[in-house]
Amino acid sequence: MINVTVVVGAASNLGYQVLKKLTKLHGGKIYFTAEDESTGYKIHDVLKKTGANLEYFKVDVAYTKSIIKFRHHIQDQDERIELLINITDYAPTERHLSHVEKVRRTLSVNFYGYINFGKLIYPLLTDNARVVNVSGPAGLLATIESEAIRSRISNPKLTEDELVSIVQEYEEAARKGIEKTEGWGTSVNAFSKVALSAVTFLQHREWCDKGIIINCVNPGNVTSREDRKSTKVFEEGAKAILYLALEAPLTLKGNFVWSNYNVIEWNGDPFVEVTTV
Repeated sequence: MINVTVVVGAASNLGYQVLKKLTKLHGGKIYFTAEDESTGYKIHDVLKKTGANLEYFKVDVAYTKSIIKFRHHIQDQDERIELLINITDYAPTERHLSHVEKVRRTLSVNFYGYINFGKLIYPLLTDNARVVNVSGPAGLLATIESEAIRSRISNPKLTEDELVSIVQEYEEAARKGIEKTEGWGTSVNAFSKVALSAVTFLQHREWCDKGIIINCVNPGNVTSREDRKSTKVFEEGAKAILYLALEAPLTLKGNFVWSNYNVIEWNGDPFVEVTTV
């Protein structure tokens, strides 16, 4: 049986920098995914020239069939995953997208997609595997204004079904246009990152008995207006992700880690200045 690494969502500027650095630091086989095939094969052709042991696979976490195909491929190759880095993030590019549709698409990738991917792929993790879910500065619980909602999401005994129910409440509020007045926060992207953090902690509780290490990380403010940011920003953002993936102590698990490698209280102040490495 062969152990492999998987990078999900390598087509973004941040994803590409993570993958590029990983090929230099990791000698084993690396799978990477992207929704767009032309982009995926272009990345493969560029990085393959470095001698990296890379394989591209098309996966869209919003579509179960593509995840199942990926799972079957790994099983057919008699492989198991020892490192999983999840960077998938919905960034709307369509013009004139309605608010309701933006909410639907964002949550289908950033929340429901993560849950579905975990259900199908995590059983292929090796004992003591590492999982890194990439969140952002908005992933802190305090970006939700309502104390009552924060209390429900941060309940340490929260089940997946209960979390899904909370997210559905948010969707209903968004459809009515009252999510801000009800205290859900200022944007769907921020709420989806909070939900992703909650998913991470749920996954940690579910899989820690098998020695699997699951954390989420804020790589810095690298997600907005990507085309106007320099490569340096994404290279820096990749550092905290790869720290968790390759270097962090095994005792660091079930945490929200900031871009300077510090563990942050999930209910910390999202507006505190934190220096990015």
